[in-house]
Amino acid sequence: MDHDAKRVYFDETIAGLTVEADGGHEIPGFQHGVRESFRGALTGRRLDQGDPPWRWVEIAELTNKPEDFQDRAVWCEETFVFPVDGSPWPRA
Repeated sequence: MDHDAKRVYFDETIAGLTVEADGGHEIPGFQHGVRESFRGALTGRRLDQGDPPWRWVEIAELTNKPEDFQDRAVWCEETFVFPVDGSPWPRA
């Protein structure tokens, strides 16, 4: 099992799809975490990390993001990403 293996690739079937994503992370030194929400368009870039892989997608053109989030794009684990129009999620 290689937990560090990474593969970034382009998936044209998801490029441009408007999505919402719900995610979060731990706060170092605390027992609590933070929930964050994003809305934007998928770039088409995917990242598979580890074996078995965690699958991530890149969201850009962010129209909803945390107030202090300054990056132009965010990577989100695909099980927390949902098409805004209610269409089925295209899996790799």
